Amino acid sequence: MIKSTLFRTHDVISASVSRYKAIIIAFLVVGFCGYWIVKHQQSQTQQLEWINAPKVDDIIMVDFGRIQTDRVYQPQFRVTQVIAVDEQHITLKEGRYTYARKRDAKRAIQLDNLMLDDYFKSQPWRLTHSQISNFYQSGGVYAAYRPNDIYVLGGIVKKRALAHFPKHQRAQFSPQNSQGISLYQQGEFEAARQAFEEAVATQDQWGMYNLATMLIAAEGGVQDLPRAFELLKAAKTQGNLKAIEALKSLCQMHQVCE
Repeated sequence: MIKSTLFRTHDVISASVSRYKAIIIAFLVVGFCGYWIVKHQQSQTQQLEWINAPKVDDIIMVDFGRIQTDRVYQPQFRVTQVIAVDEQHITLKEGRYTYARKRDAKRAIQLDNLMLDDYFKSQPWRLTHSQISNFYQSGGVYAAYRPNDIYVLGGIVKKRALAHFPKHQRAQFSPQNSQGISLYQQGEFEAARQAFEEAVATQDQWGMYNLATMLIAAEGGVQDLPRAFELLKAAKTQGNLKAIEALKSLCQMHQVCE
């Protein structure tokens, strides 16, 4: 009985799909297009927010061909990075390299080129908030990215700063945390993560902070944002100022906060 019912159901579904195939395909195409439009609009809204309220270390993609209107247009894509923000101005460092295609500029980020010593020009580029907004409207600024910890598009765009402290504070470090910092600086991330785990077991606030940053960046193991959130909260209760800032950043970038 059940077998025959299944066969009949299969026949009905097959017949319906065959009969209404064009409608089903059209529905799927419309649904996909609608989803893509919504995601694109969300991305544009997010980028506009970052343009209007930039933060230090944000990446802003610029097409100087659109900005230099006194000559025939040629694409000149460059990467810039915010180094200072005040009420009137945004100060950026400008990449030395010009790319003919947007994907090449993206690729430079993905390959960690921004970490090269000579990637950026030494002379900063200072704009008003209204100027950068106008450039965005005209296409001179065509994209903005906010680092997720130290990453943009999977590439490293800033150095991770494990805390450096005055000498009188170093005695407060647990031996496990000090070992973790040493291992991290040697690039032994798995061992560093384990050392920070041991530091956390001693209630070392800096061990909590350092382990949390590794969990966020998936260094030495898998990413674990909920655990990082709990560790930063615990370090915050001990008055760790860097944990307070990291917690604020984590809550802005990820849906893990209460």
